[in-house]
Amino acid sequence: MKATILLLITVFFLGGCATTGQSQQSLKTHDMRECAQNFTYDGNFWIGRTYKTHVFIKGISKELAMERAARYTINDGWSITNTDNNLGIISASQTVSYGQGKTVPMNVGIESTDGGVKISMTYSTQGGVTSPLDSIKNHFCSTIEAVKGK
Repeated sequence: MKATILLLITVFFLGGCATTGQSQQSLKTHDMRECAQNFTYDGNFWIGRTYKTHVFIKGISKELAMERAARYTINDGWSITNTDNNLGIISASQTVSYGQGKTVPMNVGIESTDGGVKISMTYSTQGGVTSPLDSIKNHFCSTIEAVKGK
């Protein structure tokens, strides 16, 4: 019994040491969409991860981008917790499957730029919660495509 407990403690300790201090990583993908090429993440399973991307879209107003992003987010099953049209922020969350009430937050930031908008997206998971990288990337890219009107 003592050996089993010692083994478990060692595994958790070494696992934590092996995964801490990771810096931002890019997703290695053949997906040539700008949102996929700009996709990064940091953190680890034990402390949680943050996933990000950003894209510049020409020929669209901040107001229309906010409207399209919010509509897509709702239709994709997210609960919008806050919007601020002046700052260009949409905050949303989704309940984690088997997460005993845990939620994961997603934020969409939309800034006016010369002739268009910059869209930045962030999605965070808590320690012990994981999401497939391709699913997150595809959600980010689908949201951005909805903003483009595609």
